[in-house]
Amino acid sequence: MKKWRPFATMPEQYIGLQEIINKQAEVAQPVLTEEQMEQINFTLIEALHTNK
Repeated sequence: MKKWRPFATMPEQYIGLQEIINKQAEVAQPVLTEEQMEQINFTLIEALHTNK
């Protein structure tokens, strides 16, 4: 997207290009099963208790 930066001469263009760049960088949130969420929660609790 660097090649489009010279075209952002007006503030409105810059804002629009920045929104496009941000949308391309988004990552979809994964769909987790109940078991996977419990495993993550257990790992976090264990890490808090052992200071890891």
